[in-house]
Amino acid sequence: MSNRYQVQDSAFVVTLVINTVISILSLLIFCFIRTKFKKFYQYRYETNQRGVEISPRTGFFAWIRDTLNYDNEKIIQTSGLDAYMFLRNVKTNILICGTLMVLGAIMLYPTNAVGKYNENRPNDDEGNPVDPIVGLATISMGNIERESNLLWVHTVFTFIVTAVVCFFSYGDYSEYAKRRVQFKKENRLLNHSILIKDINESSFKLDAMKQVMNSYLPNNGLKDVALYYPSPIALKLVSQREVFVKKLERALFDQKKPGSKPPMVKTGFLGCVGEKRPAIEFYSEKIADLTKQIETERQASEQQMPAARAAFVVFNQKQSAKQFVQTIMDPNYPCEFGTHYAPDPNDVFWSNVSIGCKSFFIRSLIVGVFIFFLTFFWAVPVTFLSGFSNLGTLAKVSAFSWLVDIINKSSVLAGFLQGFLPNLVLIIFMALLVPIITAVSKAQGFHSNSEIDESVFSKYFLFLVFNVFLVSAIAGSIFQSIESIAKDPSSIVGQIANSLGGLSFQMINFVMIAAAASLGKIGRFIPLLIRQLKLRFFSKTKREREATKKCGAFGYSTSYAFNILVLQLCLAYCTLSPFIAIFGVWFFGATYLVSKYNIIWVNTPSYQGGGILYPLSFRRTLVGLLIYHILMIGSFNLYGFYFGNLTVIPLVFTILYWVYCETQFHSKSQNGILDKYENAEEQPILEDGGVGSFADTTVAFTEYNGLQYKSPVYQPLMEPDESNGEQGNSSV
Repeated sequence: MSNRYQVQDSAFVVTLVINTVISILSLLIFCFIRTKFKKFYQYRYETNQRGVEISPRTGFFAWIRDTLNYDNEKIIQTSGLDAYMFLRNVKTNILICGTLMVLGAIMLYPTNAVGKYNENRPNDDEGNPVDPIVGLATISMGNIERESNLLWVHTVFTFIVTAVVCFFSYGDYSEYAKRRVQFKKENRLLNHSILIKDINESSFKLDAMKQVMNSYLPNNGLKDVALYYPSPIALKLVSQREVFVKKLERALFDQKKPGSKPPMVKTGFLGCVGEKRPAIEFYSEKIADLTKQIETERQASEQQMPAARAAFVVFNQKQSAKQFVQTIMDPNYPCEFGTHYAPDPNDVFWSNVSIGCKSFFIRSLIVGVFIFFLTFFWAVPVTFLSGFSNLGTLAKVSAFSWLVDIINKSSVLAGFLQGFLPNLVLIIFMALLVPIITAVSKAQGFHSNSEIDESVFSKYFLFLVFNVFLVSAIAGSIFQSIESIAKDPSSIVGQIANSLGGLSFQMINFVMIAAAASLGKIGRFIPLLIRQLKLRFFSKTKREREATKKCGAFGYSTSYAFNILVLQLCLAYCTLSPFIAIFGVWFFGATYLVSKYNIIWVNTPSYQGGGILYPLSFRRTLVGLLIYHILMIGSFNLYGFYFGNLTVIPLVFTILYWVYCETQFHSKSQNGILDKYENAEEQPILEDGGVGSFADTTVAFTEYNGLQYKSPVYQPLMEPDESNGEQGNSSV
């Protein structure tokens, strides 16, 4: 069999070439077609969204400079603190990987290159010398012989890595706390409001609830109370009515076609059987009937005492909301009168508003058990894919001996099979988890979309770390030497240690593919194709075409989780194989450019969480740093270099640093600072001179009209657009 280090180099080169070609082609194609599909590639500007006042220039590469030079303060105004902190975090990851890339080249490359591992190679299980280290592996830590004093350089480097990560992450958390204090001081409706859950039955009446709240407040302290009445039947009827409104609009559109007859519809099951009737008449009758039913259900829901009772309370002073959330209103707390900061009305997940403390606890237990088993279930295919990433693994399985023979005849095929294909499939396979995790997080009972995002971030990151980092790495090591481990189970630690160099190449290939995929998101070629097909053949009415053209919100939760995984891989292997930092810079550089462009000109925020995902990112960055410390302590001991145990010093320092940062910034960023009494009618002044609203989708306090915190069934119902929009088929 070929030298495994030569096979690794082949896999590396093939993966590098493929991903470089994909990245360049993605950029060139995007540069060529972006001006031809402006409503897709600069959707926010073309639809005149507030605050998005300029478009990227039309020059072939001009959009790159326009994106990088775009003012971050403007991003806060138009996309909110969520976007600002996400981009700042990505930029910080570039600085971390870039610093480690330079320091690694100065300290580790020359140190590893003079290692003498090949002169003192151990023997394998059959008594033969193991493969000599050749190629790129000669500048990895694997080229250092056991017990060598050269490992002092690597020990010092672990201290430097710790200092670099802590320095940059401190700046981020400090900036986040400052921005959050400012965010909490602004005249947003959410800063004036709280959500109270588990209200006792005697208080769940409008007058009684106002009396309870006024008993804690000075005169004119309370602005409004909005009791929440769960109306699942009414919500279902509203959805049904919207379906018929859209069908009516389509019928009106079809009727306006030149030479067309009045559209007919069968009134039976699924429109396939039953009496034929004029479609416009039938749909109009259904809409009128459902409107009456919705009104009946509205009244019925208000007359029945809900099992779980909740209310939104709006104060004239922001400080009142902070005081209520940070104090206890009832001796039976948290099972009665549990107080929470109210999300922005656009951020409320209405189906879960009435879920109380006990129900949420039970749901969380069930979800926790489900996630636990799903995590291990998902590890099975990941383990299988990891086996394919190592030629030694395939050689151990007789069923794949024919494949090994073919691979040995082609270094390109070996590189493709080991370096590119398994990691590509792994990335796709992990992406399939997102809808499952999102559905589970919604079922858990969070009352806001931003809290659901936090849950998705946490769960998805757990899956990524466990399956990509731990299972993938360990499986590759175990299966490569499965026979020797079966004979001597205690040798598993040594087998993993001996394979760390090879595993670093696997992770480098993973980061490369992720970088190319990230750059490919600038073009979004498949969504563009689907959009064009829908506009050409399916979307006819004005409402249908607007829905097809709409570019939704940016996926912060999953993007954060994947970014932190890549950072963790770069940290974990930055000492073992320091050139992984090069590809970390590639990944985060591409992610920053693509994400910033899409946030500025494409993705329309649907709600604003105030940057609450950043603390999760900070904590998981430090978790990655602690994993790095543990990995290096284990590696130094397996190398017989016991002075490497000094790495416990930065490990302890990281824990103390973590505690300090949480003490310094957590409460301040969560609650802000106590506000002074002020004029409740003060209006936010926007950069364009307007007053009364924010461009990042949040509702201003001065916009409150008593309806924003009412259930969707109390909002104005969708009405047919009889103008019926465009008759043409323009799809650009």
